[in-house]
Amino acid sequence: MRFLELASRNLKETYRDPLALGFLLGFPLLFMLLFGAIFSGDSIPNYSIGVIDGDGTPLSHSFIDEVLTEVPTLEVANYDDTATARKDLKFGDLRAYIVIPQGFGEQVSQNWEGKETNITLDITYDESDIMTSEQIISIINTVTRSFARIEIPVTINANPIHIETEITFIDFMGPGIIVFGLLILIPTSARIMVSDKEKGFLSRLLTTPARPLDFISGYSLCLVVIAIIQIVIFIAASWGFGMDIVGSLWLAFLIFLLTGLCSIGIGMVVASLSKNENQAEPLCWLFAMPLAMLSGCWFSIEMLPSYLRIIAYAFPYAHTIESARAVLIRGVGLEAISSDFLFLIGWAVVIFAIGIILFRRSMRS
Repeated sequence: MRFLELASRNLKETYRDPLALGFLLGFPLLFMLLFGAIFSGDSIPNYSIGVIDGDGTPLSHSFIDEVLTEVPTLEVANYDDTATARKDLKFGDLRAYIVIPQGFGEQVSQNWEGKETNITLDITYDESDIMTSEQIISIINTVTRSFARIEIPVTINANPIHIETEITFIDFMGPGIIVFGLLILIPTSARIMVSDKEKGFLSRLLTTPARPLDFISGYSLCLVVIAIIQIVIFIAASWGFGMDIVGSLWLAFLIFLLTGLCSIGIGMVVASLSKNENQAEPLCWLFAMPLAMLSGCWFSIEMLPSYLRIIAYAFPYAHTIESARAVLIRGVGLEAISSDFLFLIGWAVVIFAIGIILFRRSMRS
């Protein structure tokens, strides 16, 4: 029967294509491993916080050295004044800082003696990351109650900074969704290039006076235009759904454009290594989906284990999400995100150069 022969032929084609077969078997396993790594083992969030001891008593020192520093999720740094801590918070070096007010030690002592007192702490935090700020406040409240031996919640004066509007869920998720959209440029760019290569279009063009660089430039310009259109649509859609834009829209656009170039470069590399679309498509999603998960498109990257955060920061997308949130939500300027911005430029230049070299070699071969 012909359909059995056709089925047999398709099975043989799949078997003879180890890359496609590996994708079919390995992609689900990869996701299982990623989810297992993210939500098990060393999956303790890690938050950098500053502490200003305005009390200066043995009890306040004990609270810092024996309580806060012992919390696995906190990396505690001592500050002498709020101005320095506020500056580091603005530049993203801290997630929050705590001011222990004068009289804290006396309040704790009275509570230990059975007298009813009101323990007060001041916390200033970055509200642009909703998940992180809520968890930090909850952690500080819990450990302070345990230290002071009280059952009722501690009075925490929470002061969000750098936010000119009320933060909503779309404000937090918007940049991540935009980056996920730009990750789709990886399979898009690879598919366009591999399709023409598979159909023999590039081979026919090589018989003309046109040079390989002309083809690459034509593809690149087309894909950059697609990236620009994507960015405009994604930003407009996020704004339409309620995302507030506090900072420079042009700076955010430039950050996303550099990210789009990185995705085009990865797609070009994949296209160079693939013989056909059946190989290119799986390879692209093998890059795109794990990177979306690791980069914090859908949740705070602070929730990842430390070793996965190292992997995430080796790629441009985590840097894009953090810097874009800083610009769009906190309204910071280029000086606050200069390290992330330079990283994006370097990554875009290097991956684009590698993609061009590999694609030109694959065309000539």
